[in-house]
Amino acid sequence: MDISEIRKFEEAAKIGKKALELALSLIEPGAYFYDVAEKTEALILENGGKPAFPLNLSVDSDAAHYTPYTGDKTKFATGQLVKVDIGAQIDGYPSDNAATIEVGNTGKHSDLIDASRNALNNAIRNLRPTMKVGQIGAHISKTITSYGFKPIRNLGGHGISRYDLHSRIFIPNYDDGNGRTLEKDSVIAIEPFASTGTGMIHNGPGGNIYILSGTTKRDEVIMKNFSTLPFAERWLSKVENNGQEYLKQMMKKKEVSQFPILREHRGVFISQAEHTILVRGDEIRVLTS
Repeated sequence: MDISEIRKFEEAAKIGKKALELALSLIEPGAYFYDVAEKTEALILENGGKPAFPLNLSVDSDAAHYTPYTGDKTKFATGQLVKVDIGAQIDGYPSDNAATIEVGNTGKHSDLIDASRNALNNAIRNLRPTMKVGQIGAHISKTITSYGFKPIRNLGGHGISRYDLHSRIFIPNYDDGNGRTLEKDSVIAIEPFASTGTGMIHNGPGGNIYILSGTTKRDEVIMKNFSTLPFAERWLSKVENNGQEYLKQMMKKKEVSQFPILREHRGVFISQAEHTILVRGDEIRVLTS
């Protein structure tokens, strides 16, 4: 990885951090999901980047993959536990960071929020170049279970590369025995999820986030505006007349697929924390801190 690539990752992380901080500050009882998403993504553009993916606003038992649609009138309510996940990209080099907030700050879910956040901090504190990914998962799991919760076993961190948000390597949230080691000169995201439930998520309905499906024929409108990174219907409607109908046709042709909402069972609560990290041969640097 050369210095120009590192600088693009650094700038993307800097902007992504600002975006996360803004989103968290905007979430309050009665605020619209749509307004929070639009304002957060606008900040990324104003700072010279592009969103790496649509702002994820996932509530209570939903872990990931919900973003508001055009005209969405959903409001935040006191007591909701919201996972806020956002990243920026510079020339296709993305960042990814997340945090959890309780709407209205009632304190009901403080321990659960602390569990994922401290699991992330402990994993980073013990991180070493060429470390086995299973060992990272062990630190995450140990922290989360110490709070009396369960790590989500079928979600985890991932590698990050140009125009590819989930690349090369999977970093589990428990010790799954994987002996694969971190690669030098790579960028990763460590992403603990803590749950009051079973610690396993399943696919729910679509959450309004889409991506090119990897077919040999690439749609020109989508490729030009979003490349191979995830995008929102809200975004497509700004660059294409009747974007919703256009999207339906692309899905019918199987050129585009929709991400499902990832969720636990009803009544369960989930928290998340995430940082983008640069792994060098002799250095670990948290880019979104």
